[in-house]
Amino acid sequence: YDSFGDFLRRTRLSNAVLKKLSHADVFGSLRLNRRAALWQSLPTQSRSLFDNLPDEEIPAALPPITLWDQVAGDYRAAGLSLRGHPLQFLRTQLEQRGIVAAADLAHLPVDRRYRVAGLVLLRQRPGTARGITFVTIEDESGPANLIIRQEVWERHRDVASRSSAIIAHGSLQRVEGVIHLLVDRLQDLSRLLGGVDSRSRDFH
Repeated sequence: YDSFGDFLRRTRLSNAVLKKLSHADVFGSLRLNRRAALWQSLPTQSRSLFDNLPDEEIPAALPPITLWDQVAGDYRAAGLSLRGHPLQFLRTQLEQRGIVAAADLAHLPVDRRYRVAGLVLLRQRPGTARGITFVTIEDESGPANLIIRQEVWERHRDVASRSSAIIAHGSLQRVEGVIHLLVDRLQDLSRLLGGVDSRSRDFH
């Protein structure tokens, strides 16, 4: 397609479909970012009056989209982003609170307490685990594995079972290359991420 107008004339998609495609940021090859595409996807009074006109409407001058807005938009539309990770925008604030990056767990001293934060990717509770829940979270440096005993899960049930992003407090364990945090406290982090949805896979 040569332009958004060309795409529109040839596909005749509804405004609702165009809006969904715009939210998914699929018009990059037409040199339109998410915001510009959403603007052009707005309903008009009678689009058919202009179907045969060769000239394209001059796009409205819209304010630039910040990297955070682009990453957050990607997560809301697709559950991930190739532009960045939501936690990279909080890293300075997290460091000020003594929260380490997930990748640091590979070389920090074991049997000491640390805090790590991330989007929740996976929650699993195998039948043979005696009530233990295994959770994988992810920050901009990579994944971190959490072990949450049943009493800790029950004490922090709302955060443990519902939050899309968490801060985990616990003791670092590293055995034969397997790294995990034995969690004793959880905090909700999702409110600081503006509705970013990590779409975790739970109890599969």
